[in-house]
Amino acid sequence: MTRFPDEFSLDEVTKEMLLAVIEKKKKWERLEKRSTLLQAAALAGLAAFLLYIIANAAAITAWSERFAWFFAAPAHLFILLLLCTVYWLAVYYYKGKCEKAENDFHALRCEIIQKSIDLWKNEEQWNGRHRLFEWLKREYDINLYYENG
Repeated sequence: MTRFPDEFSLDEVTKEMLLAVIEKKKKWERLEKRSTLLQAAALAGLAAFLLYIIANAAAITAWSERFAWFFAAPAHLFILLLLCTVYWLAVYYYKGKCEKAENDFHALRCEIIQKSIDLWKNEEQWNGRHRLFEWLKREYDINLYYENG
């Protein structure tokens, strides 16, 4: 669980919003990493499978015999189907989830920026918020200075 250093005096609403933006950032990064990993696994698997196909089909001279050899083994189709499924998971399923998580993160981040005046009400909190922003940038790479940053 995320804990804020004691130097930041935050009310519960601000704390909950900041915790939510941190969690959304972590979720976005986790989905992005999963998508990249699955894409790399699919491409590595495809490369290995193609090497296997080339090495084993090189001795066969006629294309029709190569196709017959490939389709004669159900494992070849299963591997091909598996590689396509992994690639689909990476590109369509997790990429879509990743984009949604990114949009949710940026929407909440922008909301915090827009409501800064309401969240840091007194002058002491307002003047000290930059230390909190620097801490969030350093620890979680979350920019609360500008909406487009």
